[in-house]
Amino acid sequence: MEERYRRDGKTWAAFGALFAFGFLNAVLGPALPYLRAVEHIPYLAGALHQAAYAIGGGLAGLVAARGLRRPSRATAIAAGLSGAALVGLAVGYGATPAITITAAGLMSLLGTSALIRLWAVLADIHGSRRAVAMSEGEVSVSLAGIVTPLLIGSLAATALSWRFAFVLGAGITGVAALWVWQARMPPPAEDHTQAAGSTNDEAARRWLQPTLIVVIAIVGLEFTLSFWLASYLNDDIGLARDAAVAAVSGLYASSLAGRLLASRLARRVISERLLAASLGITLLGLPVLLSATDAAVAAVGIVISGIGIGAMFPLTSALHVKASSRGADGALGQVLGVASIGQIGGPLAAGAIAQAVGLRAGLLTLPALTLIAAAGLYRYTSSQRASVKRT
Repeated sequence: MEERYRRDGKTWAAFGALFAFGFLNAVLGPALPYLRAVEHIPYLAGALHQAAYAIGGGLAGLVAARGLRRPSRATAIAAGLSGAALVGLAVGYGATPAITITAAGLMSLLGTSALIRLWAVLADIHGSRRAVAMSEGEVSVSLAGIVTPLLIGSLAATALSWRFAFVLGAGITGVAALWVWQARMPPPAEDHTQAAGSTNDEAARRWLQPTLIVVIAIVGLEFTLSFWLASYLNDDIGLARDAAVAAVSGLYASSLAGRLLASRLARRVISERLLAASLGITLLGLPVLLSATDAAVAAVGIVISGIGIGAMFPLTSALHVKASSRGADGALGQVLGVASIGQIGGPLAAGAIAQAVGLRAGLLTLPALTLIAAAGLYRYTSSQRASVKRT
């Protein structure tokens, strides 16, 4: 009999904490036009904020993947989120690149440490229905992603300024951390992959799995688009800065729609097919967005692309947990560890090309990353079919 999907108190606490993480995850892109104006920095220097954010997240993933002794999940989540929110204040009020770039890295290190345990909690609680739970968890992240650009754009027109969004974000994160602290989160399952007989070749193979290649590509895709979208709409489409920042909410709203749809379909459709459909939808939307010359056409491209992108990360993460021999914490540590490659490489590559020939050309990296993800998914499904035949 198929396992039933039910949301208990631990699940709702995890969803609340994921909403708080969603602010940390979404804040850099909408804040970037204001940071560039205040700090007088070009595209490539602006992308260093995202690079630092990616490095911090990668370090958190590598630590979790090693399976080292760690505090309880509730402690790790609450402390990570609280620390990230406090450090995030330095991103908003630091005023110099040295401070804001360093703070972005620390914010990600602490926030991602919490995120890994949040995904692991959902994966362990819901077992074979993990794809449903993780897709719904991404809905919380999307909701925060919708609110964050609107909040920054609205506050920019007041005496409080766009920086005050970081103060409000810290308050929300504190409430979420307390909620998780009070919930009785399950302990991690024992990870047996660190056996003494494990060789370097075996360790290398664990880091070269097709699902992890897909992770690198889809994270690069998502972060490149969310990080540069406000600048693209402002510089290439001609929207006013505040309007361009607020329009980023459209990307998160469409991603929310994609995640809601995926969370429903995941009850009946296998994750591999859903992920393939998501990649196809994204490949339909990106040419519309990148060829747009006015706001209306760009909005259509944002909506189509966002629907496709929204479902990719939870579906791929669920596939990797299923395929991995590690416990959920270790497997998701791998996911977040390699995700940093996409977080760094995608926005930096786009920024470097933009510095030379313009941001519209730089964003051609987006369809390229989508095709890389499709190739990784094909490799994964082929290996799964071959494994079934051998058995």
